[in-house]
Amino acid sequence: MAALSRLNVPIPRSIIAHPGIASRELELSYPLIIKPVQGSWGRMVGLAKDPRDLSLLIRHRAEEGGAFILQEFIEKPGRDIRVTVVGGEAVAAIYRYSPGNDWRTNTARGGRAEAARLDPELEELSIRSTNAIDAVYAGVDIVESGNGYKVLEVNVVPEFKNVMRVTGINVARKIVELLMLNARRGE
Repeated sequence: MAALSRLNVPIPRSIIAHPGIASRELELSYPLIIKPVQGSWGRMVGLAKDPRDLSLLIRHRAEEGGAFILQEFIEKPGRDIRVTVVGGEAVAAIYRYSPGNDWRTNTARGGRAEAARLDPELEELSIRSTNAIDAVYAGVDIVESGNGYKVLEVNVVPEFKNVMRVTGINVARKIVELLMLNARRGE
């Protein structure tokens, strides 16, 4: 998030916090997201609607120890966008729709995927986000907000089964082609 912020990539307001933080110390308003610094599949991600919720979630995090991220909750149209970037090219995009009443859109949690169109702004934002963290392969999670696109996170080990299924784009082949090209170049 810090690397994205330094490069003026639009992101939700975010802070790194620790279990000892008091909710009155926050500079974020509710609702807000609390999530681990590293994670996958939307596990251990919570939504705090008020200081009481946050206090309970922080107490739970204290049992696990370590830092976590508090992030501004962005109202979204029931979906987010996952853009897959391989070797500096945005190769595919999918919409991920929330399952039922869940605000999370992870397909591993039952979210529904469908192909999305890669417009030039989305493509540029995804590539810039991937480059910000020096990744050659990433899944960039983006939300459509009232103020345009915002990058929620950049995943450096994203799964691509659902991307391939709904777009028909063979992401695995693109990764192998990149690896072969780099091997020929001696990189």
